Amino acid sequence: MSKKSNKKSEKKVNKESKKDADVKKKVSKKDNKKKTTTIEKKKKILKKDDEKQSRCDKLQKNNKTLLAIVILLAGIAAGSFFVDIAQLFSGKGFSARALKDAQVVEYDGNTWVRYDDPKVVVDVFDATDCEDCVTDEVLVRLRSLIPTLEAHRIDVRTEEGSQYARENDIKHIPAFLFTDDIIDSDFYQGAAILFKDAPNDKYYFEAANVGVPIGEYLETPSADNGIVIGNDDAKVDVVVFTDFTCAMCKTVDPIISKIQEEFKDDVKIIVKTVPDAEQKNAMKLANAAVCADEQDAFDKYGAIIFKNQKILKESDDVNITLIKYATSLKLDAEKFEECLNSKEIEEKVKDNITEASRFGITGTPTLFINGQPHVGVITYENLKEQIEAIVNPEESVQE
Repeated sequence: MSKKSNKKSEKKVNKESKKDADVKKKVSKKDNKKKTTTIEKKKKILKKDDEKQSRCDKLQKNNKTLLAIVILLAGIAAGSFFVDIAQLFSGKGFSARALKDAQVVEYDGNTWVRYDDPKVVVDVFDATDCEDCVTDEVLVRLRSLIPTLEAHRIDVRTEEGSQYARENDIKHIPAFLFTDDIIDSDFYQGAAILFKDAPNDKYYFEAANVGVPIGEYLETPSADNGIVIGNDDAKVDVVVFTDFTCAMCKTVDPIISKIQEEFKDDVKIIVKTVPDAEQKNAMKLANAAVCADEQDAFDKYGAIIFKNQKILKESDDVNITLIKYATSLKLDAEKFEECLNSKEIEEKVKDNITEASRFGITGTPTLFINGQPHVGVITYENLKEQIEAIVNPEESVQE
């Protein structure tokens, strides 16, 4: 075959191949266009369905709202209607319409005054035989501040009252436990600092902080979270709530140490650190004392803190100084520093603060000598006398 024939044959093949390719391209475009059209149709159908569902949901919501309004208005109208009808026949009762605009209502020798505050309920824990429990006067004053107050007396001498007191962690009487409605009252807005969270969505009213005396303790502080010095089987437990920034606590500390040394196994000292939130480094000093106890050095370390109390209270680098004290006592400085910054230790100290609050402790030092409280500075002679009366009761009687 000639070259010319070959060229013609190749051109013909190329032409046919190109034609096939063009056909395939056209078919592909057509198929793609068809697919695109189908997708668009499906999108439009789905959009219409969504719009239809949205209109149904909106209509259903509107119907529910309308139904609720109808029921509400019907209830109000019916209630007002029936009260008014009752008044026509009996002359008793007040309709919602009548009370809506009234500020003061008088009827049958009684007067009702309208307040914007909610009704506030307070449980007053008391005992009929507690001569030192002052509640009536406190309630009179509270009612002058909270006119919507409703008081329920709880007698802790009864089985039911005692159980209810335990359920709400009541440590002493009198005690005042408010429902959570108190937070919506005007009184709470100005006196929130006097309220503390209580179990069951209630609030303790810290009456001791405004001078209401504690008549009787229902229980005494335990050794939990305390720094324990002495024999667990001792005849006398002396619980000391102290603060390392407190001047009177500095006076009492050596007295406590002397008593512990003299009575040895007969006395167990339980120290609970209660730092004053208003003092600059109070929390750090409390933490440091607990950390020293972790290495069995509380006595010596506490004495150093009290000795340098004035400097430590105002120090800007108190952590550095506290670690130096630990080193001087040959404690593990690295372990001490880690402890000093521990959240766990801080929570332990905060638990002591909460406990002190629950026991109505408003200042340090406060001591409990076998459950008997003593607030403020105590002399060595006085403390010794009380302990001897417990350790050697027969000798005390003879004297």
